[in-house]
Amino acid sequence: MIKQLNKILKRFGLAFYSKKSIKYTPTSELSKMHNLDEYDVSYIRGKLDVGLKEKLLSEHKTKWLEVGCGGNFEDNFYYIDTFPENAVKNKNRYFRADIVNLTEAQIEKIGKFDFVRMQHVFEHFTPEQGFRVLKNISKILNDDGYLLISTPDLKRFAHLYLSGKINENFKWAHNRIEKESPDSFYFSIFTHSILTEKHEWCYDFKGLEYQLDKTNKFKNIEEITLQHELANIPFTHNRPDQDVCVLAQRK
Repeated sequence: MIKQLNKILKRFGLAFYSKKSIKYTPTSELSKMHNLDEYDVSYIRGKLDVGLKEKLLSEHKTKWLEVGCGGNFEDNFYYIDTFPENAVKNKNRYFRADIVNLTEAQIEKIGKFDFVRMQHVFEHFTPEQGFRVLKNISKILNDDGYLLISTPDLKRFAHLYLSGKINENFKWAHNRIEKESPDSFYFSIFTHSILTEKHEWCYDFKGLEYQLDKTNKFKNIEEITLQHELANIPFTHNRPDQDVCVLAQRK
């Protein structure tokens, strides 16, 4: 019945999915079956709450922490950032703390989590600060707990720069530079970001893997591409046109 319905819907660029079929069908197969790209499949997974979120719930890992919320609060998470408490909602789920320089007293107050997520935060630390951040996160993760990190992908931006197409893909850069700026200016926007929140370092998968390995606190380090069965938008990839996304487990 579903196959017959999809034959009709496909004429209009649509398709019907069940949560069960999304859960058990690899992204690559879904993409071919329904003529969708990886972004579409990952977005559908996010809408149906499958992928990494479902994996965490199935393993009864239900205590989640977001590092660097930026004022955005999502259901089911606790948060660490440096905003004053009176400037945020959900105060009972918020810790005002500097993740780089957590004290032992703060670590004890924060407690232990099954999952820690940093989406486009890690690049705002120097590599020395980033190493301390990972060490601190290892102290607030339960054994076998998961850490997800996403940053801008240096490989992707370097490819766009070398191909001469970087000015076609990142029109948000016009908030700071003129449209007719040279490609080097577009690449520098990626490198330095906005004036008040500069990018301090560049990463690809190998760079993130290196930082995680160096702590000797994490295992099962893998890249979560948009084709990966655990990927979805926005739970793993909140900026899918820019992300490199890495998942690791606490030893």
